[in-house]
Amino acid sequence: MDMTAEKFSSGAEQELERYLAVASRAADYLISKVADNGYISASADYLWYHPHWFRDSSWVSVALLRYADLARRRGIEQQSSNAFSAASRIINFNLNAIRNFSQNIRSLDNIPFEDPDFFSLLHHMPSRVGISGSLYIGNSIDDNAEKNVKRSWLIQYDSIPLILYSLNEKSKLFGLESSEVSFLKEHTWSIAEYLGKIYVTECASAWEINQQFLHAYDIASVYAGLEALKEISAKYEINISPKEITAIEGGMFEGGPVAFLRKFFVKDGILYSEKKPFFNAPLPDSIDASEIFIFLNFGISGQALGRDDIESNTISKMETELFNNNILPIRFKGDTYYKGGRWLLLGLAFAEYYIKKGLYNKGAKIVDYVINKYADSYPEQEIVNPASDIDMNNFYALNGYKPVQNLAWSYAAVIMATIALINYREKESAIYSSRRD
Repeated sequence: MDMTAEKFSSGAEQELERYLAVASRAADYLISKVADNGYISASADYLWYHPHWFRDSSWVSVALLRYADLARRRGIEQQSSNAFSAASRIINFNLNAIRNFSQNIRSLDNIPFEDPDFFSLLHHMPSRVGISGSLYIGNSIDDNAEKNVKRSWLIQYDSIPLILYSLNEKSKLFGLESSEVSFLKEHTWSIAEYLGKIYVTECASAWEINQQFLHAYDIASVYAGLEALKEISAKYEINISPKEITAIEGGMFEGGPVAFLRKFFVKDGILYSEKKPFFNAPLPDSIDASEIFIFLNFGISGQALGRDDIESNTISKMETELFNNNILPIRFKGDTYYKGGRWLLLGLAFAEYYIKKGLYNKGAKIVDYVINKYADSYPEQEIVNPASDIDMNNFYALNGYKPVQNLAWSYAAVIMATIALINYREKESAIYSSRRD
């Protein structure tokens, strides 16, 4: 081996080992927080985040599955087994929750959009639950009070899609267990019909606000959930075919969620994040960092939305308005929650996106910033050049002028971003080695 090749190989391996160690420690932390039944708090260190959110837990399960796969490939069998077990417990808990609320989901089938009851929590699955899998009660929180609230903030359309997304991740990396296939055989039709109906209506956003609007993120998540079902149905006998799922998703709007986004959320070559019901155009300047998941995870490209440059235009607008020359982004302009701090998990999602697009150094800069600054203890956000001087409900002050600590989703984002870096470097190293040989 020549000296240049040896230096490349040695340096790349050291870098891989550093990122692997970071991912391993983050995985160990998350594994320690998953209960025997799969329950995991959004943050065990913050009273208001003790419930189990389906969104957060699904990303945790995806991250642990990816780590389990990486550890398995590297021969770290025990850690792989532990991560796989924790992820599977989370997925099982979430599937049981769908089962618990299956009557709610099925009941929506006979309710028209114009009926006020359509937006009652009694006809939807809530976004979070307690350890028994029912509405959360405890620590001064009683989510039962939301049952009689029209357009409750607990109605968020990404919950079931992300559970399906995590289940498909397991299917692709490890295969499904017989109990999971049995669940799908029993519930896939009602899930598909529910998702095929709701995406054309309003709900709370990924940030649990603005339930009077429709959100591009939620619509795209439904698309991702239905695509996950299609992929699973192509591999397993679950009493529904990909063709039947396609027919269901196009029942409310021809072409399904992507066509709906293309029609109502794209303007001047940009995908905007919000729209009022019955309006034919998005809200002007509605740009939200949650849109990164549309392009990174949900399988929607600019071309699918009508033009190749829609994706790059939208990413560029988010970079300009939400990063504003900082390492991490705010969620949206005017955010006042914790003064509108800069979210680690969002910055890491952008890092993963950049790596996916071949912009390794741009992604690594964000990842290195987070892991070097926070050293295995990852908060929700940092209050650096925040979006606002206003402290919503004095949350920041009441929490001792510090952000929420040890957010599970932040740890999951660290794992996913570091694994993306590792996979990129391994592929690059393999290409380099093959050319040398």
